[in-house]
Amino acid sequence: MIGVGVGTIFIALTFNTAGGSSFFSGGLETAIEDPEIPPGTALAQKCAQPGVVNCFGFDSANALHYAWPARTVCDEAFKGQRNQQFGRDREGSGNTFAVVQNDQCVFPEIDSKTFHSGFGSLKITIPFNSSADSGGYFSEVFKRNRDGRPLGTYIGPESPWGKVLYFQFYQKFDNDFLSTDFRCLEGDCGGWKQAIWYGNPPNGNSASSLEVTLNNGWQRGVPQVYGQIGADYYGVQDVRGCIYNRGANATGSGFESRVNYSEPPCIRYKADQWMEFTGRIEIRGENNQPASRVQLWVDGKLAVDYNQAKIDWAGSSGNGFGQFLLSPYHTKKDGSQVHPTGHTWYDDLIISTQPISMGDVVN
Repeated sequence: MIGVGVGTIFIALTFNTAGGSSFFSGGLETAIEDPEIPPGTALAQKCAQPGVVNCFGFDSANALHYAWPARTVCDEAFKGQRNQQFGRDREGSGNTFAVVQNDQCVFPEIDSKTFHSGFGSLKITIPFNSSADSGGYFSEVFKRNRDGRPLGTYIGPESPWGKVLYFQFYQKFDNDFLSTDFRCLEGDCGGWKQAIWYGNPPNGNSASSLEVTLNNGWQRGVPQVYGQIGADYYGVQDVRGCIYNRGANATGSGFESRVNYSEPPCIRYKADQWMEFTGRIEIRGENNQPASRVQLWVDGKLAVDYNQAKIDWAGSSGNGFGQFLLSPYHTKKDGSQVHPTGHTWYDDLIISTQPISMGDVVN
């Protein structure tokens, strides 16, 4: 089921890792066992470091298990395949959701020609005449056993894995995607998303009070982070002196405001190259109080450092962070807009309880 929140997506999917995703030894050990991650690469070295929970190389189509809206054109697109079941408990085998846009079935896929490392990456297409969930999405729990069942792994105050989450992934954007001034219904666009970190199953929800989201805030052209469906605002890139700025054209938000967020001091999205996003989320203080710390580095440079984040780890949305979602979802995107077809790619995603080396050199 998909539903639109104020600033994110409501989803619940499941996944069976028997088809090519990463496996790790039981307990809290972190021995990497995915033969599809080429040995000797920076990703393989990083994934062998202490504290690593899981890695996703997006090198094989076997790692994607599709779910799609039944009785649509997607039935023909996936003819002969099983429509994977999904649910809040994530006991099924779906992890990649297809959507119908402009009377066509659109879905994430493995691109064997474009990758940061290895043999492929996760490619998502943003077609013209597409609405909010323009290209579908990929979602997964942090860790599964060899049978593909969730291990209940989460990062939170009562977890044996601790209460500090580290993540890293690489993302590439083509120029058609970055240079498009998207239109939205009912006012200004909040900006497309990159990734969402949210609560563990069975109660985790990507639009909730237990959520941290990376996005192109208000189409300013700079990576930002927010929590709790946008109600917990972390600023622009305030730690760099890149703050809300109306500038000479009196426009602090929207596509036209991009000229007011120059680099430096801001770190902007860059077309046609791989960008590295590394994050740290430390749950601190009492439940849902402005005490937690969220940090984001872009290409090794600190972009966000917010120490008053609210994390609702004792509410109805989970005990801590246990799932993630990758999607260029754009709330209230106008499906009637004809714009260039854009693309974005994801690769080399790491989840850990310890710091992750930045760049391609492992420290």
